[in-house]
Amino acid sequence: MGAPISFMKEKVVVITGATRGIGRAGAIRLAGMGAQMILVGRNARRLREVAEICQKAGARRVATFVTDLTLRKEVAFLGKKLRATESRVDVLWNNAGGYFTERKMTREGNERTWAMNHLAYFDLTQALFPLLRKSRDPRVICTASEAHRWGRIRWDNLHGERHWNGWRAYCLSKLANLLYVAEQGRRLGKSKVRICAIHPGLVNSALGDENQGWSGWAFLWLKRLFGKTNEQGADTAVWVASRKEKPKQGGYYAYRKETTPSMAARNPASAKRLWQISEAAP
Repeated sequence: MGAPISFMKEKVVVITGATRGIGRAGAIRLAGMGAQMILVGRNARRLREVAEICQKAGARRVATFVTDLTLRKEVAFLGKKLRATESRVDVLWNNAGGYFTERKMTREGNERTWAMNHLAYFDLTQALFPLLRKSRDPRVICTASEAHRWGRIRWDNLHGERHWNGWRAYCLSKLANLLYVAEQGRRLGKSKVRICAIHPGLVNSALGDENQGWSGWAFLWLKRLFGKTNEQGADTAVWVASRKEKPKQGGYYAYRKETTPSMAARNPASAKRLWQISEAAP
């Protein structure tokens, strides 16, 4: 890792999407550094399994929270529970995400890719700022993707109201991640709370495994043939979380290096408008 294990000892780390993929791999790595782990996922059995592995790996403490991150009310309730039970949060890793080939709306009226991949990042970060500010070196990490470079914003079609395609919806959500991180970084300025985004690379994780049809099968085989391991995919996030140097405010990292996102992701007017829409969404 290139970072002393003692730097993470006793730090409180919240990870969403911690039951599978890079979230699970990253949780185990950080647990091995002595961090206190707070694992969030939608499957209670998988959460228990990962919690046991984290404890055996060396976590000082492990807590689990079953949450449906496609629902804003559940994310708000999670934030409320954490504020009631935790004295601080040192690292928040917004990692849970989905790629779906079938369009579905949540009961709150949001397209589920948009809800899970973007709104949950936005909402949980806002909810945990009181705990982040109690840390000496608070960091927020958002799992984005180079897929953002194929993302296009149509303000009248954020939920696929007029036209929907699963891959385009995913790319849009990853562009939204970077726009959100940029705007949040601008608002934080010189605050001790740092926020950044990371690109894990193409990973042979569980992302999209439930999808059917030719596009679902094509993505599955693409991952199997060319994808990294989950441990490799988690590496940059673990590096950002555990290195002594603070991440750049609003920065974007891949392969342990800062990288430049697309021009669309660096549009301040779009970032500000997205923020306003995210605040007002149902």
